[in-house]
This record gives sequence, structure tokens and C-alpha cells, in this order.
Amino acid sequence: MNILDNPKYSHLLKRQPFYHRIGKTLLYNWARFIFSWYTPLKVYGTENIPNDSFIFSSNHNAHLDVIALSLAAKKNFNDIGMLAAKDYWFDNSFRRNIMKPVMNLIPIGRRSSEGRDISFDDTLELSKGFMNVNKRCIIIFPEGTRGEPDILIRFKKGPARLAIGTGKKILPAVITGTGLLWPKGKIIFKPGKINVYILPPLDPNSFLIRDNKNNIDLFKSAEAMTNALETKIKEKIKDLS
Repeated sequence: MNILDNPKYSHLLKRQPFYHRIGKTLLYNWARFIFSWYTPLKVYGTENIPNDSFIFSSNHNAHLDVIALSLAAKKNFNDIGMLAAKDYWFDNSFRRNIMKPVMNLIPIGRRSSEGRDISFDDTLELSKGFMNVNKRCIIIFPEGTRGEPDILIRFKKGPARLAIGTGKKILPAVITGTGLLWPKGKIIFKPGKINVYILPPLDPNSFLIRDNKNNIDLFKSAEAMTNALETKIKEKIKDLS
């Protein structure tokens, strides 16, 4: 079955049911309220936000990061998607149906001894379909997991591969404050200030590397774009320290 015809993911490829849109809108407005007084959010660099779909990539220290990026870009939760492990979020019908009214999750496979349970090409097709509706955007954290404040984990190539495959720009950002307000292992987050610094976007077309037959070398191109993304975010963190 073509991934785009799989009913598990049909909600990602079209305008969603009314009750899903209402749920995401209510959650977004609740987040705006919380981030206006309990964890006041300040955003810098909004002039860098493209007027089209883009891939938001930043450092990742807490679960609050997704909300911070959505609010920074003024993207309602209906218009933001996030890559999530297929085996955990989609193969379990309870989790899958609980999350549909809350967040647009796009499945990505995790490596195991048996390989990946969904190919990256399928993830790419779903991402394209998702972003083709209402200029929707995707958040993907290049570290692949939550790190510690001011300490970056080596970036993975996922955001670059997604950008090259979709032709969409990566919008780099640096988030400060969330890791201190909601450290790993804590159930409730503390009050405090959060800052989001939005950096100039990276165009995947600027990083395409061709081989001697003039074919695009996807590995080298993704590697070059990943290095540029990591350098931009590292330099901004250094400037802020």
C-alpha cells in the first residue's frame, strides 16, 4: 500500500475534522496564555521567518521547546507538525487516536536489529503532503533527543535530508530557558523567562553537491547542510553565553 493511502495517516494530508481543529486551537490559546505570564516568551529575529512552509530546527532541552517554537512562529498547532517514532506513537491505536486532536505527528522509523519499520522515503512523502496544505511547517530537532542547556549533541542529518527531499528551507533557532524551567525527570515546569532567537533560513539548493556524472550526492549534500546548521546554532549559543 502506498503510504499516502494508509488510513493511519490520512489526517495529515487534508483539512482535519472540526473537533481536531478545535482541540488544537484551544491548546494553542492555552499555551499563549501560559507563555505570556508564567513563562514569558520573548522572540528575536521574526523577520527571518519565510512566507512559505519551512522546517524549524533548534537545540532541544525540554518538552516546552515545541510550544515555544510554535508560538515564536505564530503557528497554530493545526499548522505545525513534528516527526515522531512510528513504533511508539502510531502502532498503538490508543496513543495514535489520543494525539490526533493535540499534535500533528508524522511517523519516522527508528533503527533496530531488523532495520526501520517505515522507510525515510515514506516519511518524506508524508511530510511533503502535510506541508502542501496551508503552508504548514514541521519541527525536527537535529540532536535527536533532549540535551542539557548550552551543550549540543552532535547533529543528525534528518533535518537536512528532509529539506533536500522537500525543497523547503530550514529555519534555525536557539531556545534558552526551557531546560532550566523543565529539567529531565521533573513532572511540573517552573516559572521563568524563555527566549527564542530565530536565525536566517538555510536554502537546501545552496548545499547540493553533484558527483562526476552531475547527479546529486544526497549524503554529501545532507552532510554539508547539517554542518552549516550546527555551526549557526553553535555560534549563536556562544554569542549568548
